[in-house]
Amino acid sequence: MRRLTLPPLPRRFDLGWIAAALLPLIGILPTLGDGVINAADGPLHVHRIRAMTILLESGNLWPRWVPYFHIGFGYPIFNYYPPGVFYLGGLLGMIGIDAQTAFALLAALAWILGSVGTYALAKRMLPAPGSLLAAMLWSYAPSRLFEVWHQGSLPQIMAAALLPWLLYGIVRVAGQPTRRNLLAAALPLAGILLTHLPIAYIAALYAGPLALIAPLWAARRRWHEFPRRFGYTAAGLLLGVALAAIYFVPMALELHHVSAASGAEDNVSYLKSNFLQPDEVFFQPRPIDLTDMSSGLPTTLGLVGGILALGGLLALLIKRRYALAALPALALAFTVFMLLPESLDVWLAIPFFRQLRAPERLLRIGAVLIALLGGASLLLLPARRRTLALIAALPVVLLSAIPLFYGNDDFIPMRDLTALDEIEFEWATYVWGTTSYDEFDPVWGESIPRPGEVPEPELYRTDPLRLVAYRLDLIRHPDELQAEELSTDTIRITTTAARPVRFHQYYFPGWEATLDGEPVEVYAEDEMGLLTVDVPAGEHVVRLRYAGTTAQQVGAAVTLLAIAAAAALVITDRASRPAPAITPPERDRPRSLNLRPAAIIGLTAIVFAALNAAYITPKTNWFRRQSPSNDPVYMQQPVHQPFGDAFELLGYTLHQDSVRPGGWLTVTLYWRPLRPLDARYHPRVQLVNLGVSEAWANNEPFFPGGSHTVGYTPDRFTSDIHTMQIRDSAPPHLGRISVQMIHSESGEVLRLPDGADRLLLDPLIRVRGGGPDVANALDYRLGDAVELRCASVEPQGDQLSITLYWRVRERVDRDLTVMVHGLDAAGNLIEQNDRPPLGPDYPAPFWQSGQTLVDRHTLPANPDLDAIAIGLYSAEGRLRVTHNGDAVPDDRILLPIEARTCTGD
Repeated sequence: MRRLTLPPLPRRFDLGWIAAALLPLIGILPTLGDGVINAADGPLHVHRIRAMTILLESGNLWPRWVPYFHIGFGYPIFNYYPPGVFYLGGLLGMIGIDAQTAFALLAALAWILGSVGTYALAKRMLPAPGSLLAAMLWSYAPSRLFEVWHQGSLPQIMAAALLPWLLYGIVRVAGQPTRRNLLAAALPLAGILLTHLPIAYIAALYAGPLALIAPLWAARRRWHEFPRRFGYTAAGLLLGVALAAIYFVPMALELHHVSAASGAEDNVSYLKSNFLQPDEVFFQPRPIDLTDMSSGLPTTLGLVGGILALGGLLALLIKRRYALAALPALALAFTVFMLLPESLDVWLAIPFFRQLRAPERLLRIGAVLIALLGGASLLLLPARRRTLALIAALPVVLLSAIPLFYGNDDFIPMRDLTALDEIEFEWATYVWGTTSYDEFDPVWGESIPRPGEVPEPELYRTDPLRLVAYRLDLIRHPDELQAEELSTDTIRITTTAARPVRFHQYYFPGWEATLDGEPVEVYAEDEMGLLTVDVPAGEHVVRLRYAGTTAQQVGAAVTLLAIAAAAALVITDRASRPAPAITPPERDRPRSLNLRPAAIIGLTAIVFAALNAAYITPKTNWFRRQSPSNDPVYMQQPVHQPFGDAFELLGYTLHQDSVRPGGWLTVTLYWRPLRPLDARYHPRVQLVNLGVSEAWANNEPFFPGGSHTVGYTPDRFTSDIHTMQIRDSAPPHLGRISVQMIHSESGEVLRLPDGADRLLLDPLIRVRGGGPDVANALDYRLGDAVELRCASVEPQGDQLSITLYWRVRERVDRDLTVMVHGLDAAGNLIEQNDRPPLGPDYPAPFWQSGQTLVDRHTLPANPDLDAIAIGLYSAEGRLRVTHNGDAVPDDRILLPIEARTCTGD
């Protein structure tokens, strides 16, 4: 009997490719639940996939306008939001795969694609074991798991997976400039441009310099080759841009047609609120709490990845591979800087960069850089021990990521979607046109309608692309205007007089209409910008069609030419040897992974993925926490304070007791609904002074993570993180955190049982800082601890405004009171207003040495006033006053009734 033998693999086949493709399986399987992960963007992207399928099936080869989006008024979503990943989903839909499954398949494909791409990129500079470690670090980077479980942005997931392929393509074509290799740079760039603009913009910051550096490095021994290498690299990137022209040409030329062209007024404040703090950049995530409805995953580069990257940088320096160490290290340093608040000026200086809104987007390129440097950490070991170290390192990386594997474990069934499901989704979530900010609203019309009724909504189930007359016009003029739907795009209009007829569809360039078979002008009416056709009296048939614009046609033509050029490059390219590595290979460096380590790693990934999916996830709480609904495990301080009949503030976690002006204060609140909620609420959190007369920081977002409270139930709680920036102008003072709960629609503040409108958390928060820098114009010293540097007396109506500038020299150990006495010409007391310095906001025992404190007082503007006496006293008496070292009579400072200007040093 003959033995069954498998055909041999190609002689130079690297089993590391298979291992890299299998690595993400552990993370992929938990995402394949009964529905779509209930992440921030996931459900709306499923609706976009379904819309793309419907439009492709209708014969539209490259859809741009979705007629039923924006509650049936239509939306140019695919003209402005890159449609690439939705196009792939639509193609899957055309072969019978529903949108929910297509979403999951594309997310899994992106995960595998990015892992293999990172392996390919790392192999250009590292041994195979280090390259596979890099693939593992990328696959289980915290930003990858955050994207899958919390953000759910399928386009960003796919674009991030293409980033390592773009860098690989640039290095490849620079190292071996051939026609075919042009596509190695062109295809990933085109994919990113067609998938996600923010990632494309970020990619340009890194790919641009690399497109110059890689040819320089490849030609370092033959400088005359640099022009050719650079030319091929630039040509590859230009080809990628041309391949994506079908999208970005009309997007750029027609941007002025939508509200996004005006920009967002709040993007700077939103940007500032989303910077990472230094202790968050390299942070080990903790296990999620299954009882927590928000359970947001942290945005970080990860602690293990950071440690391995540091080891990799050290290894490259020890190996004297300085250029290879410097390039990713400098890129990573720039990435970390751009994640922090200190980079705000750079964000504002780069054109349009502020529109990215979320600095955490840079974690996607950061994950690639961490992976490359982390993979290089194996170079610290002799070559014969690297494979063993790889096998040992993979569980460490996996264990560091396991707390993020399970996300919120909340899936939404989204099979068999219809257009009506999308319309109802918009109403339920206020996500108009499946966008967060309704940024693609056409600019025509003085107001954008959002009427309470969709015309005959059930018909959208069977006829999703239906175009109908504007329903309210038919209701208002039933005897003068009637409409009958003859087909999806054809309407019979009957009118008693010639009139403009409005349709339930926004106007946008590219619409065409015929009246009784003859072309007729279509335009936007002034009130709401609706599609309008002038119809004569009588019975007429109107047919509407979105035919596209010249810019759209030009973009499509450029892309078709680019596709033809790409095909010609492949056909005419001569066969050539494989591209050399960017650095000379070491003598002991394996260029491929051997069978044994590849089998161990691959089988481990398969077995653990199966065990995790079949047992750990559904039947245990391993690697997760599950708190009682009234006692969160991560809550530091219990409160248990009811807010109306809607919420109970269970408590909070606060790790700060001080903050500087311009700095950030973070508090996590834990809320539990007291009943099933049927309304929307949101918290207002402020840092207020002790007198609750002024707020120095404010945070009033939508409820945790931007979600809505409708449907919240008492069996779970939600953690609510508030990060507030203290005003730059905040003086040194003490404050407390004020917490309120607001009914979002009415604006009503929920009351506490004692009738108060807010709860003040117990901890005192010190706002540090030196205060204003003023000249020492008076030079009075009061005791050993305080000096009066200058003062200002100014009339304000029937009052005198007195401003004192105290300089704290050393710690004050007692409460103080400011003596403010108004004296007549004879020195008699005729007005008085003694009170503590800075009122109740900053008691003297909390003052810190070196601070300048601005202290304001008033006295009645009595015409008999001749001077104002100032002093400080405590329960033991007045503080001794000296001036230039000499004692001052009565330990008081006399100020004339005239303005004195305090100037800065």
